[in-house]
Amino acid sequence: MADIASIQEFSLNKTPHSVAVGNRRYLWITTNSKTVVKINPNDPNSAQSIPTGEYDLTAGVMKDPVSENERIWMASPARRDPILVMETYGNYPVTAYPLEPDAQAESITLRTTDKGTDGQPNISYSLLFAEPQHSYIGILPVPAQGGVYDKMPIGRSTWLWDVAVTTASDKKTHTYWATGQKDTTVSPARSENGLYRRLSGQTAWERVEILDGPEQKPFYIIADTEAVWFTATNPNQVVRYDIAEGTSRTVSLGDAVPQQLVFYTNDKVWVASSKGLHEIDRRQPGPGSMVTLPNGGGAKGLCVGTNGELWYTNPTNKSFGKYSVPPPPYGGASLAGRTQVVHQGKSAVHMKDHVQHPLIVEYVSNGHPVPGIPLTCRIEADGATFDDGSKERVILTDQLGRVAVPPVSAGLIEEVAILSVGLGDSEPHATTTLRITQG
Repeated sequence: MADIASIQEFSLNKTPHSVAVGNRRYLWITTNSKTVVKINPNDPNSAQSIPTGEYDLTAGVMKDPVSENERIWMASPARRDPILVMETYGNYPVTAYPLEPDAQAESITLRTTDKGTDGQPNISYSLLFAEPQHSYIGILPVPAQGGVYDKMPIGRSTWLWDVAVTTASDKKTHTYWATGQKDTTVSPARSENGLYRRLSGQTAWERVEILDGPEQKPFYIIADTEAVWFTATNPNQVVRYDIAEGTSRTVSLGDAVPQQLVFYTNDKVWVASSKGLHEIDRRQPGPGSMVTLPNGGGAKGLCVGTNGELWYTNPTNKSFGKYSVPPPPYGGASLAGRTQVVHQGKSAVHMKDHVQHPLIVEYVSNGHPVPGIPLTCRIEADGATFDDGSKERVILTDQLGRVAVPPVSAGLIEEVAILSVGLGDSEPHATTTLRITQG
């Protein structure tokens, strides 16, 4: 049940766009002031503005998925070097990955691929981005290999806006989804609004006939294992497309203009809009409920925090906010998610050994995996650490709702290391042990 009393809002003095969880639980907010803002979620008033050099109008932001990398990725619609990566320590250096001289990037998202087996995972990551000027979806390996990337040309007269990916149960076969818009102000002009799909192994994108008329304009898109969700205007709707059935259901937002949307921990979808935050049932979408923002304005960016809270940006008020979603009323059904073990690697290793994937877990709500949930991975040990020397990492669940625990480096001590993964301190963690011996 939405409750305005559970919202706190904080001044930013800059116009924010997107928000994402990064390393060490920090939040990162992109702005149009040639800065990205670092937020300590335990002290949101102590925001730190970090310059991004010449890069302005930064759009999407994403945590680097490689466990030892303390980086964030950003997309900028600026017409120069629109894919950026920032080291989140030291002097916060920024590296730009050039595309075509006039290229842009409207959004970024993460693709996870496991080319191994259940017993021997072989996980790789790629950054997907929508490039509207030259009409393609780009795939950039992470870590980037000299900025080399692949293209999937869309071949439609549309201004690409956002991209999502769904993955089959084999963990390696992908289907791609993109939203595009009619736009007569760009050159060349674009004549088509649409939701587009590219199946695995195909080279052509097909238009999914789903819009509520040719003038409806789709915007942001997310996907889980069962459905694709996107926001649209004219009319203002949230649309759920059932992948297996090929059917759709819409939720009208009236005069509320929808923006970004996220999957939540209790089998719900939350949507940011010009009126506030909307909660929609993930299985049976209906009117749902809405919470207005405490100081007015509207929400744009949205992400789930490390303890299950929602963070949003409010460009109108140059602020950002935190919403602690209330639990269901006493006696009401709880669909709260939980972290469960999918695969456990070695249970015993020798000192100085390196364990690649000691644990793979999934986050499940009401029996369904949830993408985009920031799970906290911990190791309790005197000598053993994760491969970057840390004992705590935050990793977002992938398209299948899964997280691979970072590699573990055994120390010089005989001990039993405890590995655990869970949604911050909001749930009991899924736990296993790793016995470290002399050999």
